[in-house]
Amino acid sequence: MAQLALRSTISGLSKRVVAPSVLVHRGLASEASPEDYGYYPDPLEHATGREKKMLLARLAGDDRYEPKVYYRTEASTKEKPNLVPSHFPDRIIGCMCEQDSGHVNFMTIRKGTPKRCECGHWFKVIDADPESV
Repeated sequence: MAQLALRSTISGLSKRVVAPSVLVHRGLASEASPEDYGYYPDPLEHATGREKKMLLARLAGDDRYEPKVYYRTEASTKEKPNLVPSHFPDRIIGCMCEQDSGHVNFMTIRKGTPKRCECGHWFKVIDADPESV
């Protein structure tokens, strides 16, 4: 008997209609303004170690930590390879074998010995300028 009374009460609740005047209207969403939530912190204030050194160098106008694009010569040979400066004995480079290709062929080259890419171009690591450290 109690279950029957409970079922009739629940079914009665689901059949009630809420008047439109009782409904709450939701406002339109807008972008959050910095005045509401505060400003983002400066990355330089939170950086430490190498990251801070790189950010300070970038602010000073020093681009030694930025990736660089070197254009290869049209006809490179084993005797006249494309020279790649490096402070380390090994260097990873990427060669775009075809101009219109979106694929980059990465390879590791070592100081002293030239290495040939799959497309036929030669690369050789040389000592970088000591001032760029």
